[in-house]
Amino acid sequence: MATNKKNQIHVTPVGTAAWPWLNKPDIRFDADGVYQVKMIFNKKDIKPIQAIVDPLMDGGKHHPIKPEMDDEGNPTGNHIVQFKMKARVKTKNGEEFTQKPILLDTLGNRVVDQVGAGSKLKIAYQAIPFNQGAGGVTMRMQKVRIVELVEYQDKIDWGKDSGSFVGTTETAPKEEEAAVAHYPQTNEDEDF
Repeated sequence: MATNKKNQIHVTPVGTAAWPWLNKPDIRFDADGVYQVKMIFNKKDIKPIQAIVDPLMDGGKHHPIKPEMDDEGNPTGNHIVQFKMKARVKTKNGEEFTQKPILLDTLGNRVVDQVGAGSKLKIAYQAIPFNQGAGGVTMRMQKVRIVELVEYQDKIDWGKDSGSFVGTTETAPKEEEAAVAHYPQTNEDEDF
């Protein structure tokens, strides 16, 4: 059987995870849910990914590899690549199925550890070109190998504090006050 090169599964070098949604899908912008992770790669490690993606772009505008920027908007020299997998898929013939990325340790065992930002990962993916909109390439995640885990923590343990500060807490306004917006009075004849 011939292999379709554009749907071939590739494996990234080790990169650093940023904003991973690998244990549960992100439903903030898609009710069907999306598993996703933004991976940060250095100049050397991005080259094999670029070698796969660039020939598939075919003039498309949506390139999956973006330069990482610092807080002042200057490039850091690293690159960010977003990998995605839809949690619920609706096929063209109307069938539906659910899926999630397979998470593996370095021995190839399936794991359920909570993957947090800063984890060192390798991603098995397909680079899929598309023509909708202005066209481009999407990085379809298949499996994730966890090389170094930074476990996600949902709650912060503040520990014991020796201080005695107790601040002023907010109180809910009375119904009449809440219904009236409090805006500064302006003279409508004034220019802005």
